[in-house]
Amino acid sequence: MDLKNEFLAPLVDEFFHLGVREVVFSPGSRSTTLALYFTHYKKYKTFVNIDERSAAFFALGIAKSHKRPVVLVCTSGSAGAHYLPALTEAKHSRIPLIVLTADRPNHLQFVGAPQTVNQTAYFGSFVKHDEQLSTPNKENFWSYPRKVAQRLILSAQNLPKGPVHLNVPVDEPLIPDLNPNYFKKEFFPFQIQKAMLHPSYLPDLSGKIVILAGPDSNLTAQKEMIELAERIKAPLLCDPLSNLRSFESPVIIDAYDAFLVDHTLQEKLQPDLFIQFGQIPVSKRVQQMINNNKQAQYIQVDETLEYRNPLLTTTLMIQSDIKSFCEAIQSFNRNDAFLLLWQEAQEKMRKKLNRVKNENESFEGKYIQLIQEVLNDETQILVSNSMEIRDVDYFWEAKNSSITFFGNRGTNGIDGQESTALGLSTTGKPTLLITGDLSMIHDMNGLLIGKTHELNLTIVLFNNDGGGIFHHLAQKNLPYFDYLFSTPHGVDFSGLKQLFHLDYTLITSDAMFRDQLMKMSKKTGVHLLEVRTNKNLSLLLHEKYTKNEF
Repeated sequence: MDLKNEFLAPLVDEFFHLGVREVVFSPGSRSTTLALYFTHYKKYKTFVNIDERSAAFFALGIAKSHKRPVVLVCTSGSAGAHYLPALTEAKHSRIPLIVLTADRPNHLQFVGAPQTVNQTAYFGSFVKHDEQLSTPNKENFWSYPRKVAQRLILSAQNLPKGPVHLNVPVDEPLIPDLNPNYFKKEFFPFQIQKAMLHPSYLPDLSGKIVILAGPDSNLTAQKEMIELAERIKAPLLCDPLSNLRSFESPVIIDAYDAFLVDHTLQEKLQPDLFIQFGQIPVSKRVQQMINNNKQAQYIQVDETLEYRNPLLTTTLMIQSDIKSFCEAIQSFNRNDAFLLLWQEAQEKMRKKLNRVKNENESFEGKYIQLIQEVLNDETQILVSNSMEIRDVDYFWEAKNSSITFFGNRGTNGIDGQESTALGLSTTGKPTLLITGDLSMIHDMNGLLIGKTHELNLTIVLFNNDGGGIFHHLAQKNLPYFDYLFSTPHGVDFSGLKQLFHLDYTLITSDAMFRDQLMKMSKKTGVHLLEVRTNKNLSLLLHEKYTKNEF
């Protein structure tokens, strides 16, 4: 038999041997060979998502929750272009994705062939590695694709992790011979042994120190960070996406964004040294504090030497695994006077923030605390960007639990939220999405894979009919504010029940919210709990509960 595209079978086999377990397809003709081989291999968990934009965010969610690379497969032409928003997020949040774009062969390029564009370097700087698959010769017909798979995995997993791209020209016939023996051709074991990065330099950690724990979906060193903060008597400012708010310790500070509004108090709490782990925290007040103290030393500890401080105040970069760095620092500070100042501010502000549970009006901050009160310990929570992550930053209290937070804070976009959350749900753990109405509108197509693949997700939708965050920003007093920024839309989300066959409930009371959230977390399928709020009232209530009265 004359073999044509059958060399793609060992590519599929090699990815599995290198740790890939999930593949997300979007249907198309030119990608037939790849789709058939990945499916016929029978060892992968495969998903079909008809919308490439949604498919890429869905794969992003899988990779975040399972902590391993995920393969994406699409057809030729404009299909791959829809991957770009998710790839920008994957690049900046260090998530490994393997993108395989099918393409027409070289002799059909630049001659007006249908569904054909120049897919060379399709994703520019947003992928770590970009390669065009060649047609192998007789000598390397089965071995060449294995080496390509190895290069892609090595690049995706090398620090910083991120997405990679392989363009795959496929000539006709597009339907390959599905002989299972082709998967085994030219297999030789190939192993990857990753090392821990230990610090080669240990700074003197004495004096007044503040530790910043920012968003990082790859972070697993929470206990070591707490132990370091306790040894050196340093307040540990915990962004929700650091997942340090699933712990309790006297050094954990979670109400900082509220009390740092007070400039006099902020001056008292200024340190001699900042230490940053992960990305910069979402808190605007923390960033203002850093910017107002440029004379302080500023240490970034990261497994790469990427600059991740937009205030541009870093004075020392230490390349190290965070766990290794924290364990290596054995300094002890017996003077807790500076820490006590932070703890006093934390205690007073946390008490005030927690009063929100007694609020009679429909307010996002209250529902954040009700969610924390009700949720199962094993729940995964994806928090949308814009106001939702800020509401969680203010009102979610640090308590011992097994809840895990996720967020797309690489590029901070509001797109792809439903798809990312459904990707997270493939772990089988209870999964919750906290989102706003504009984010919901951006990715409603993403709900379809929840229906077609019978996935389980509960969505809490805060609907304030537009861009509520702009009521907190300088744009509030501009002309054409509603038209350009607040953007009221009047969408009736109850229609999603019929469109996607999901459960829909309009929340009308706190008791109803508690009851529905408890029920939904134990039921299968996609469930939407809509909480309607008022932008102007939410602004007033936010000021009421976060105003510093020290």
